[in-house]
Amino acid sequence: MAAKVMILGACLLAATAAGAGDLPVVRHDVQARFDLPDHRVEITDRLSVPAGVDTLLLNAGVALASVARRGPDGAVEVQKYDAAFGEAAPPDTAIIRLPVAPGGRPRAAGEDVQVTLSYVARWTESTTDVTFSRENVGREIQGTISEEGIYLAASSYWLPLADKALHVYRLEVVTPAGWEPLTQGERTLHQEQDGLLTTVWESDEPSDSLTLIANRYLVTERDFGGVLGATYFLADEPALVETYLERTGAYLDMYREMIGPYPFTRFTTVENWFPTGYGMPGWTLLGGQVLRLPFIPTTSFGHEIAHNWWGNSVFVDAARGNWCEGLTVYCADYHYKELESPAAAREYRRTLLKDYAAYVRDGRDLPLRDFRERHSGATRAVGYGKSMMVFHMIDEAIGRDAFLSALREVALTHLFREASWDDFLAAFAAHGARDLAAFGEAWLGRAGAPLLRLESATRDGDRVTATLTQDVAAGEPAWPLRVPVTAVTPAGPVAAVVEMDGLRAVLTWSAPGATAVEVDPDYHVFRRLHPEEIEPTLSQVLGDPAPRFVLPAGPLADAALAFAADWVEGGDAVVVAAAADPEGHSRILVNPDLAVAQPLLPAAAQLAGGLLFLNGQRLDLATQDAVLAVPAPGRPGAADLLVYCRSAERLAALAGRLSHYGKYSHLVFPARGAALKGNWEAAASPLRAELPGKTKER
Repeated sequence: MAAKVMILGACLLAATAAGAGDLPVVRHDVQARFDLPDHRVEITDRLSVPAGVDTLLLNAGVALASVARRGPDGAVEVQKYDAAFGEAAPPDTAIIRLPVAPGGRPRAAGEDVQVTLSYVARWTESTTDVTFSRENVGREIQGTISEEGIYLAASSYWLPLADKALHVYRLEVVTPAGWEPLTQGERTLHQEQDGLLTTVWESDEPSDSLTLIANRYLVTERDFGGVLGATYFLADEPALVETYLERTGAYLDMYREMIGPYPFTRFTTVENWFPTGYGMPGWTLLGGQVLRLPFIPTTSFGHEIAHNWWGNSVFVDAARGNWCEGLTVYCADYHYKELESPAAAREYRRTLLKDYAAYVRDGRDLPLRDFRERHSGATRAVGYGKSMMVFHMIDEAIGRDAFLSALREVALTHLFREASWDDFLAAFAAHGARDLAAFGEAWLGRAGAPLLRLESATRDGDRVTATLTQDVAAGEPAWPLRVPVTAVTPAGPVAAVVEMDGLRAVLTWSAPGATAVEVDPDYHVFRRLHPEEIEPTLSQVLGDPAPRFVLPAGPLADAALAFAADWVEGGDAVVVAAAADPEGHSRILVNPDLAVAQPLLPAAAQLAGGLLFLNGQRLDLATQDAVLAVPAPGRPGAADLLVYCRSAERLAALAGRLSHYGKYSHLVFPARGAALKGNWEAAASPLRAELPGKTKER
C-alpha cells in the first residue's frame, strides 16, 4: 500500500491518496482500546462513507460484534454477530467484504452512509524471525500486540478499507500509561488517568490506510520552521537523538528548496523493536539495528523524508507504473552523491548499471510501466536503478533548471492526488521545450537496454570522427539515445553529444591533439555494460538465484550451513564439491583450501600462511573475516565468492551483513571498527579507442 514505503525496498502500491475530486474519501472516527496480556484490541469505527464506495474490506480474523448503517434517508439497520474469531488468523490478511448499503439504489454525490463497526481482534504474530533484506523481501509482520510492543500494519486490514477510495482519520487510542502510540497526522490529545493513557491522532490528509505503533518510547520534539520534528526511541541516547533531529531539519530545508513546501505538519523517526525500514506519511519506522548503522542518517534516512513528497503526498497511479522509487532515489541517494563530488555521482551511476547487469537476467526484466514494488534484486535494479537513470537522462536532456521546475509543478498540481509517468513526461516536455513522446514510449514501455559499441574512431587533423552502434533485442527498434562522447586531448577532455534515433550514428567534432575517444565514459546513459567494464563484485553473486556453495567440513561445518541457509533467505542451499560443475551459477566457497583459492585471486590479493595480502596490506584471517569476489572461471562478466571466517558465531551471521555491500569487490571485517572495502580494477573498456590518425600540419 502506498502509505508504506520500504527504505531499501519499495513504494507499495495502491491508490494511496488522491484529491477529493479524484477518488471518494471515507471518514473514520475510531476508538481502539488495547489489552496487552490478552494480545487484543477492541475497536469501534464510525465511518462516513460517500457515494462511489459500496464495500468495506476488513480482516477476516476479527470477532465482529455489530454493524450499524444509517442511510441517506435516515433509515437505520443494525446487524449483530456472535463475537467469535474467524477461521483466518488476523495476520493472514484474508478479508471479509461488508456491503455499505445492501439492496439500495446507487447513491448520488453527498448521499453518505453512516456505518459503525464494532469488533475485537487478536494479533499474536511472533517477531523473533522477522527478516528485512535489501535483496529479497523477507517475512514481514502484519500485526502483533504484546508486552514487547504494538504494531498494526495498514496492510493487515485492522481498520476497514475500501478499494478505489481514500481515507481520513480521527483515532483515539487507549494504552497502559507509559506507552506512546504513534501514527500519521497530528496528536491532539495526550491524557493519563487511572493507569491508562488516552491519545488522539487526527489525520486530515487523505491516504489509503493507516499504520499504528506503540511502545515505551522516549519522546523528543523540536520545531523546524513550523514542522514538528520528533524522535520516538526505545533507549536514552541523546547523541543519536541529536543526529536524527539535526538531519531532519537539514533534509526538510533541502527538499523545501528542491521540491516545494513540506506536505505534513510533522516528521517523526520511530524505533522499532524488530527489523523494518518503512516510511509512512509524516513518519518513518526503522528497526533499532538499522537506526544505529552509521551511514543511515546521511543516506537512507533522507530517502524516507523525500518520500513524503514522492509517494506519500503525490501518489502513484498504480495502473501505469510506479515512478516514485526511482524519483526518490534521484532526489535523495543520488543527489547526495552529486553534492559529494562529480566522481561520487559517476560511481553511483556506474553501480546502478552494474546492478542491472548482475541482477536482471534469465527473464527477470520488465518494463517500467509494469513495475509495482520491489520483491527481489531484479525488481530493485529496474524499479529503483533503471527508473532513477531515466529521470537522470531527462535531466541531462532538458537541463537542471527545467527539470526541477517540472518537479515542483507536479508536486504542486498533484498534491494528495495520483500522478503517473505521463504527468511527469508532460511537465518535463513543457518546461524543457523537448518532445519526449518517443523517449517515454521506449524507456517506459519496453524491457531491456541497449548495448553501445564504438565501431570506429579516427582523427583527421583537428577533426575527430566516431561511429557508434547500438545492439537491441531481436526485432526491436533502436532506443532513442543522447550519448556523450569524449575526445581525450592534452588540454583535457573535449565533449560532444550524439542523438541516436537509429542503430548507427556518426559524429564529427573538433578536438585538437586528440589521442583517444571514449563513449559515455561517465555512465550518463542507461545501457548494458560490456563484461570488460565490470570488475567482479558481490552483486554478481547476490544476483544469482541459485548459487552453489562449497562448504568446509570439521568444526565450522554447522556454521557454514547456517551461512548458506541465511544467504538463500529461506530457500534451499545447493551444496557442491569444489571440483563440481557449477552449471552456470556463481560459487560461494567458504574457507577454501589455498590450492583452490589462489588461482582465482586477482594480482592485488595473495594468500599465505593464514594471512591475506590485499593491496599491499597484511591481514590476519584468524581474527578478521574476508570476502572476495573473484572472476568465475570460463564465465566472462560473472563472479565467484571466497569467504574466510574462522569463528562459528561470526560465520553464521555473516550472510545477512553482506547484502549491504553488493557494489564492492572485497571486504574485510576487523574485530572492531568499520569494514575495509574496495574494488578491483575493471579491464579496458571496449568503448575507448586510441586514435591512429595524423595531426594536422601547421
